[in-house]
Amino acid sequence: MERYWQIEKMNLKYHIPVHVFVSILMLLVSPLFMGVANLGSQDTAKVLEMYVALIGIVLLPPVFLPEQEHNIRDLVYTKYLNGSTVYLVRIFGNILLLGILLGLYIGMLGLNRCEFPAGRYFCGTLAEMLFLGGLGLFFYGLCDNLVAGYMLPIAYYITAMGGGEKYLKMFYPFSMAGGSYGEKIWLAVGGVVLVGAGVWLRCRRGRKESQ
Repeated sequence: MERYWQIEKMNLKYHIPVHVFVSILMLLVSPLFMGVANLGSQDTAKVLEMYVALIGIVLLPPVFLPEQEHNIRDLVYTKYLNGSTVYLVRIFGNILLLGILLGLYIGMLGLNRCEFPAGRYFCGTLAEMLFLGGLGLFFYGLCDNLVAGYMLPIAYYITAMGGGEKYLKMFYPFSMAGGSYGEKIWLAVGGVVLVGAGVWLRCRRGRKESQ
């Protein structure tokens, strides 16, 4: 357990602070772009799905970023029994951070007299965050390029914004605003699969490059 905490402590101290700051800044400036007071259920869902969920793209894909430096990559694949342990600890830590930021934001919406099912919207938005972030993580692991890890989920988001419900079907990210929740289960499962595939691809590449 101590080893896992050391991995996460290094992540919190050196690797993720800038991304957390950007995420917090995005949430703080949200009132400049949309209303966050006295919203009904549908409008609250729009805020969460179309804006707040974007921080999943900010916090999840960078978990591979430290290993871009060869010295750190060599350390990861020699000091630890399995390089995937490092990535999974960072991922779980970052998902926990997403949950905390989302919970605080939902609390703020509640204080601003927005009416919505808090637990249901929390889980649905977190599922979308996981999918968006997992999509970025997968393409980062596939291409070994953080830019690709950011651009592909953004392209998916733009497709959804441009009437993508017809094409994305069960992976349509803005379903809560339309009163449908089943898509969130697909997004959660898809996010887990994408994260797992991304870690596998990154570990495979890392082992080859450290040999």
